[in-house]
Amino acid sequence: MKKTIVMLMASVLVSTFSFAQTADTTHKVELSKEEKAALKAKSEAEVMQAYKDAGLTDAQIAACKEVVASANQKSNELKKQTSLTDQEKAAAKKIISDEKNAKMKEIMGEEGYRKYNATRKSQKANATATPQ
Repeated sequence: MKKTIVMLMASVLVSTFSFAQTADTTHKVELSKEEKAALKAKSEAEVMQAYKDAGLTDAQIAACKEVVASANQKSNELKKQTSLTDQEKAAAKKIISDEKNAKMKEIMGEEGYRKYNATRKSQKANATATPQ
């Protein structure tokens, strides 16, 4: 009788643990429109601060924004292409990024580009250190 009770309790315990592990943890957090707008505004403010820290003029800032928008458009078009493999997409993305960086460096100058990158890296480090 004791063996039967112990076996029954053990099977209940095992089944409880196995069902407890079925929770879906792969869901993404959906942001509201207001939260998305706030994040976009914060990101834009950080980029503008990086441009100002690099000592750029308004004309240089406008040119940089155009370069970034063009690179983003190319990246979005690349994501839509289903005929390419992941490796081909990664290689194309690297080419787009390298072209963007070269144009940014040409617009900002070597020293301005270095200051811009340093500011952006510190902003990203602060963002990961203090989650929202």
